[in-house]
Amino acid sequence: MNTSQLALIAALCAVLTVAATLSAVRELRGRTPDPAKPKTRLAGRLDRAKHELPEAWQRRWRHLLTAAGIAALLVWARTGWPVHGLLTGAAVIGLPFILNPGTAAQTRIDRLEALGQWLNHLAGVHQAGISLPQTIRASAKAAPAPIAPNVQALAERLRTGMEADDAFALFADELADGVADHVVLLFQTHAVYKGPGLSDALEALAITIHQQAADARDVEADRAKVRKSSRMVSAIICVVVTGCMLNPAWSGWYQSPLGQIVLAVLGGAFAYTLRWLRKIARTAPDPRLIDPMAAARRTALTGGTR
Repeated sequence: MNTSQLALIAALCAVLTVAATLSAVRELRGRTPDPAKPKTRLAGRLDRAKHELPEAWQRRWRHLLTAAGIAALLVWARTGWPVHGLLTGAAVIGLPFILNPGTAAQTRIDRLEALGQWLNHLAGVHQAGISLPQTIRASAKAAPAPIAPNVQALAERLRTGMEADDAFALFADELADGVADHVVLLFQTHAVYKGPGLSDALEALAITIHQQAADARDVEADRAKVRKSSRMVSAIICVVVTGCMLNPAWSGWYQSPLGQIVLAVLGGAFAYTLRWLRKIARTAPDPRLIDPMAAARRTALTGGTR
């Protein structure tokens, strides 16, 4: 390489180092997003990806990003080549996604089962003759764990005097599932017409939701075998690539500007393949039946809290 190429690489390295350091400091300090400011498309995807992980990993998300940044800088400094460091950081971030490929599907099944249990409880409480908002408030403390925060937030909104239609719409947006929209539509219809038979309707809907959860669990049992195989293959590939990169005889060619470009393309292709496999294996929620509430309207109702 000539002097100009070395200067360009040095400049790029300096920019990436500063950006990684600033990102690590921001994650360690924590940040409070502005609810009135809409998320970018990339931020929305990252947020959805984070929420597909188990809660233990979500709580450690900042530590994971910090560890990835430190690992990337250490490998970069050790090898002297930036792509080696970037791929190392990407591997650290991708590790929990490889180890937990079916978390989102299991979370949805647990939520469906919890929703069915809660509807059964509502049907039993409502037989006492109290109104639907009072029934929901009375059931909040006994709500199943997967939906307990959402039910408690709904009960609190009803308690503080929010219009029932708006409170139900916010509840639907939080669950973001067509199955939950069926429940909310039943609530909204009863809030308007206040007709008899709500307990019977709740019990019938609970039976349907329990059946959907059972069907989804059967499907996930079959998909778990494929996910286990893909997880093993991904782990083996990562180990083999790491071994090759540590062997100068195999990695020597990649320690050049052209080799770094090729290595970046291969790493990106591998990451895209894993993302594609994860996407086609993902169990998507049922299509929404209720249009999501506008961000400005949601912020006005919740006072900027989520």
